[in-house]
Formats: sequence, C-alpha cells, structure tokens
Amino acid sequence: MNKNIEMFTDNTGKIYTFSDVVNALREVGADKCEVLFVHSELSFGVPCKGLKRKDFIELMYLAIKELGVKTLIFPTFTFSFSNYEDFDIANSKSKMGVLTEYVRKLPDSLRSCDPLMSVSLIGENKKLIENLGKSSVGTDSIFDKLHNTENVKFLFFGTEIGQCFTHMHYVEERLNVPYRYNMDFSGNIIDLDGKIRNDTYTLFVKYRDIIPIVPDSFEDELIKEGIYKKVSLGNRHVGCFTEKESYEVTERWLKNDISCFLGEQYDARPFVKEYTYGNVTTVQ
Repeated sequence: MNKNIEMFTDNTGKIYTFSDVVNALREVGADKCEVLFVHSELSFGVPCKGLKRKDFIELMYLAIKELGVKTLIFPTFTFSFSNYEDFDIANSKSKMGVLTEYVRKLPDSLRSCDPLMSVSLIGENKKLIENLGKSSVGTDSIFDKLHNTENVKFLFFGTEIGQCFTHMHYVEERLNVPYRYNMDFSGNIIDLDGKIRNDTYTLFVKYRDIIPIVPDSFEDELIKEGIYKKVSLGNRHVGCFTEKESYEVTERWLKNDISCFLGEQYDARPFVKEYTYGNVTTVQ
C-alpha cells in the first residue's frame, strides 16, 4: 500500500497522508501496548478528492492496524435494552461511530454479548470478551477485564476525554459513588445461531437530576503529569493513556472530591430514580 496516499485536508487546506495518521498514533504511544481500546470520531478533515467514504474509513482502520498492537477493541455499544430494542449480536448496529461499525462487520471481528455495551475485538486476546458478566461496567465487564490485564491503553482517535471516557463509569462503580445506582434492563438477545433468549443486564445509571461532566482540568492534569499524551491531527486530536494510570487518577479525583465529575454537588438535588428510554447512546 502507498503510505503517502493523501487522505484528508484540514480547515487550513493542509493535506494529511496515511503516514501522517500513523505517525500521530505512534507519537502518543498507541503502539506501545498489548491491548488498545479505541474511541473514535473521524472528523479530522475533508477526505481528499477521489477517495470514497468507505475507502477513507478503511484507511483509518488500517492506520491503527499498522501499529502492530496484538489486540484491538472497539466499542460497538447499542444500549439496545435501553432503547426497547432486541440485541442481535450479528446485526445490531453500533452507535459509536462509522469506524466501529466498519470494524464490527469485518470477517475477523468478534463481538461480545452485551445488549447494552458490546465491543468488537480483533486480535489475540479473545478471552477479554468471553464469559462476561451481566453488569456492563461492573464485575466481569469488559472494563473489569481490561483493568485486570497488563499493558492496556485507551486511544482517543479524533475524540476527547470529555466526550467518551466510558472507563470512568467503571471506576465510579468500583467506588460505588452515591449519585449512581444499579438498574436492570431486560429484553431479547439473538445469538450468532439465530436463537432468541430473554435476558437481563445491569447498568450503573445516574439519578435523574445528576449532571455529569468531565472538567478540562482533569485532562490538563493528566497532560501535566505526563500520563496523557495528545497531539493535533487535522481538525481534531489524537490522545492516549494507560488503563492503569487512568484508573488511578480517576480514583484519586473521586476520593478527593466525590462531586468532581458533576456539574454541582452530588446531593444538591433529591435522588430520583427515573430513566428515560429511547435514543440512548451513553451511560446515562
């Protein structure tokens, strides 16, 4: 493949090649891990003329593959039961962006069975998505397994920590923060053989009036401490840090101030257990 192929232009008209993308990924250390969990949003710029949309997405995926990481994981969350929908492992579309949907359909992609927060895995460590529990951010969840695996990193590929740091909810669950509670969601799961079963999964949801945020100072501290490496790529950024360090910092922040990731003090309003179904794309 021609690694100098022109992929996109940013708002200033600058052209970025396949090599530019790979170099940015290497610069943040995304290649230096055994398992890479990829959050993505491909808004780096306008694809170059002659490059079809599907080819652009494929090249972005190949840029990540170029890193040589043994196991890649992409969130293919559907929140199906939260949306009154069945979860079809083979066919339910990912709500996490075009790259994750592309990966989900690849022949060598394996998808976990979680009707709320499934992931698709490509690579060696298939045990990460086997025998998962029924608490999507709790014990035996994908995040729990990642936490107990060596040399894991999270990549923010065109996304920001404040947009999609899902791992944070796992830390919140481990600490049993008072502004969230476990809620059960039920529905039908269609397995790879087409068999249908009814099941129930649990999600650590927020009370109705809680306002979750990730303050800019959180990322600033991560960068200052050398934990989070971040570089510009076109109109967006690429960032990366280890699971271990991200867990430790998130835990430290929460223990120092339990309301640090909220818009106001956690007990500023009454705790109301009310969940809005439909159009769910995040851990509400």
